[in-house]
Amino acid sequence: MNIFNKIICGFIVLIYNFSTAQVKKPNFVIVIADDHGVFHSTPYGSTIIETPNMQKLADEGIRFDNAYIASPACAPSRAALFTGLMPYNNGIVGNHEKNLKPGVLSLIPNLIEQGYEVVFQGKVAHARNNQHKGYVPKAVKILKRAPTNDQKLSVVDDFLKNRETTRPLALFVGCTDTHTPYPPAGESRIKPEDVIINKRIYTTPEAQLEMSRYIQAAESIDTKLGNILKMSDIYLDKKNTMTVYTSDHGMAWPFAKWSLYETGIRTPLLISWPGKIQPHTTTKAMVSWIDLLPTLIDIADGTVPENIDGKPFTAVILGKKNKHRDAIYATHKGDNEKNVYPIRSVRVGKWKYIRNLHPEFAYTTHTDTWATEVPMTKLHANHAGRHWNSYLAAAKRDPAAVAFLIDYHTNPAEELYNIEKDPLEQNNLADDPKCAKKLSTLREKVTQHMKEVKDDESLSGPPKLLKDFSIMKSKIKSTD
Repeated sequence: MNIFNKIICGFIVLIYNFSTAQVKKPNFVIVIADDHGVFHSTPYGSTIIETPNMQKLADEGIRFDNAYIASPACAPSRAALFTGLMPYNNGIVGNHEKNLKPGVLSLIPNLIEQGYEVVFQGKVAHARNNQHKGYVPKAVKILKRAPTNDQKLSVVDDFLKNRETTRPLALFVGCTDTHTPYPPAGESRIKPEDVIINKRIYTTPEAQLEMSRYIQAAESIDTKLGNILKMSDIYLDKKNTMTVYTSDHGMAWPFAKWSLYETGIRTPLLISWPGKIQPHTTTKAMVSWIDLLPTLIDIADGTVPENIDGKPFTAVILGKKNKHRDAIYATHKGDNEKNVYPIRSVRVGKWKYIRNLHPEFAYTTHTDTWATEVPMTKLHANHAGRHWNSYLAAAKRDPAAVAFLIDYHTNPAEELYNIEKDPLEQNNLADDPKCAKKLSTLREKVTQHMKEVKDDESLSGPPKLLKDFSIMKSKIKSTD
């Protein structure tokens, strides 16, 4: 081979190597918490919950301040994540529902088509015994569940250590620490008496104890996240790995999980990708969980299906745009006979509209029904519902406790909030004449969206009626 041919061959090899490096697909490490509220970590302003690894992830990448889930319960939230479709479009609206609509497909195969090894560990989809039905193909590798107290996640470490393939990795890790029951009393770093509960919720020593246990759970997830970050540094190419931390909805607490208030449907979303995402970035762009997998597919250079609700927010991640969605919709139905309280909502800019389809129903959740309907002798010793009876006891002597319980169980037909001025959504502006135009506009948006997704307004089970509810009798008695 003459010198000219050698030069040409060398140039071709150089171009090939450059092209290969250019198209090398990033690894994805997606950590999904269960019931971890948006305000319950240091990146989102908590001064009492210590989450240094979440803060590290935020410092190294981007923090989304307006990320939302589609529904505030595990099954519909995760079904929306995996299909890129809103609940009524994918078929899983109630938390008890398991089957997607005929013809609805998971988006995971789109990653597999791009050459990814897709791996699940822990609670990624919903339900322990039927965890991945309809969501993922058999090609997905399912690692065994580790005990909740295994903070080192040895199952994940063993997998990464012994992994032989050079295919890009999409690793989904589910952490259930912040799902009830929380760690046993006495294990928390913080003393119950030092816990401060937000002003909308009545404070009792039992509630403070419950929150201290939740704090321990949140900090446990942070420890796991830290160990995942260390594993990623050891076994994966750090500069070519995108790491995501998020949660399926808010905590099991009043005005949070099972509600469409911000503390129910806003979720933490932290993403790092060295060399691609500018460190210490924050964004107010509104994104939804239905957008997350389309974003991964887009980054992997795949084709995002056109017939889904989700759309990639890659440009926001890379700092090319500071907006994504103009409106965020959410829905809640129920879980068989529990949480039977259909709600719809939309957020546009600083405004939030909530429609309670049946204000004559009593708003209830697992928390209060378990506490009031299950004998304490049969209730799990560490179950969250055990603190609810302290509110009921307080209501016998304190009108403030009565007011809290009435606030919890009752809602008007429509609610309108200025989120910027009223983040806890306590000042309902639906009857304010100055806000009539905004109310009308958002009302029509929800109505139109319900038509578009063929919302049948069905119930998940028999509701509880306010007229039969004991707390309403307390209200009537207090006004006599």
